[in-house]
Amino acid sequence: HVGPIDAQIQRHVQQTERGQNRNNDDIDSPFGGGRNSMNTTTSEEVIGEIRRCAGCHRFEPLFASPTKHFIDVGDSNTGRCVCLACCRTVVTNSDDVAPLWDKVIDFFEGPLGLITSEESLFFPGGSNDRSADSLYGGPCTKKDKGGVTRRDLKNIPVVVVGMEALNDNMRRHSSNAHSGSSQIMTRGLCLSERCGGDHGNVGVTAILCLSGLPSDLTASILAHEATHAWIKLHPNFPYTDPLPLKVEEGLCQLVAHLFLNEGLEPVEFREYTHSNSTDDSGPTDEKLRQYFRFCIETDEGVYGEGFRLAARAYAKMGIQELLYYVAINHDFPPLL
Repeated sequence: HVGPIDAQIQRHVQQTERGQNRNNDDIDSPFGGGRNSMNTTTSEEVIGEIRRCAGCHRFEPLFASPTKHFIDVGDSNTGRCVCLACCRTVVTNSDDVAPLWDKVIDFFEGPLGLITSEESLFFPGGSNDRSADSLYGGPCTKKDKGGVTRRDLKNIPVVVVGMEALNDNMRRHSSNAHSGSSQIMTRGLCLSERCGGDHGNVGVTAILCLSGLPSDLTASILAHEATHAWIKLHPNFPYTDPLPLKVEEGLCQLVAHLFLNEGLEPVEFREYTHSNSTDDSGPTDEKLRQYFRFCIETDEGVYGEGFRLAARAYAKMGIQELLYYVAINHDFPPLL
């Protein structure tokens, strides 16, 4: 369990359920007011040409001083930009993302307990292992395929790309379904391929992440895509019997939410490399992190529905038992 946040998740789910019984505009945002108040935290309320921050979704004020104009991320002709608050930690290339990927792997190995080091390779759910308690710690034999190791995730190339490259890969991998989220755009992709014919394995070839996003948001996207990779690589989830979209995306959003809560260092200890991009009138990093969690909690599409079901189950049974249940039943536990 990542125990300390169980009650917090239950509270978020209850708040969201209450919000579903009223207009979604009334759901409180970390930036204050309702859902549609996420445009700006400054006194300059006039919206210009609908330039919107790619990270926190705030609108750029029309009459902002030149020092507060949003910054173009240089992504071809997409017009994507970030506000000065998100620009403090913006991720622009694959070198920037490497330490974030290491934090995600540490989170999978430590708090979640879903991977092990190569030296202590285990077999979850082996031929003589059917108990939930031994699913992630059973013995490994040469005739059995083991679970997912740290090296498995570490060896996956993680590439920061622009919107055009991300969209091109989405079109080429038509089986990928990232259209079920109510978020503004797709921001990550886990690419895989079959190896060895119909009875072979699945290999994860790369994880793509959209450039020009703040560090915490990028890290949560990586945690989401790492969960896709873990499911693809784990022997208990055969590619011939895929999980329903709501179930898999719900699990991935759950891990992303857990990572935003427990996988990152406290923001007060962060040192900025983009010191010339500060904006005292914009949201703090803590508010931004709250907003990224808020987006997961209140998503109105299949991602959000899946997350809320996964969160309820996680609060009762923890991540390992939840994954074991899903592997057997291809669904979340019934609500009691």
